[in-house]
Amino acid sequence: MKFALICLYAGGVMHIGWAVFHFFFPRIFKWQTALEPLDSLNRSIMQVLNLCLTFYFAVAAYLTLVYSSELLGTPLGRKLLAVFAAFWLLRLALQQRFFRMVHPASLLISVAFLLTMLAYGIPLVVAGR
Repeated sequence: MKFALICLYAGGVMHIGWAVFHFFFPRIFKWQTALEPLDSLNRSIMQVLNLCLTFYFAVAAYLTLVYSSELLGTPLGRKLLAVFAAFWLLRLALQQRFFRMVHPASLLISVAFLLTMLAYGIPLVVAGR
């Protein structure tokens, strides 16, 4: 059970990292110029989706770091672990589908998605025993 908690704490920290990363997306990817060719609606959709993801990552981090025992020890908690793990498994699959896997950055981020998924998947399996 201690290993499951360590995994969850790692997952919570990774979610904080994802939130910070997404918070800086506009600057990292130069959205002021990169999104300029889009019409106003699509530009707004990109920004709103990114802010919603940032919020989701912050909430997932909070729930993980503050309620880790409940995530492991209750039926609802285990469902949330499954949702978190499934999110990152889906994100990993979408990475393979939409981005070229030949670029080192794409490979690196795929590994990060896998690690985040495992940070929730492993405790889910351990809690299910």
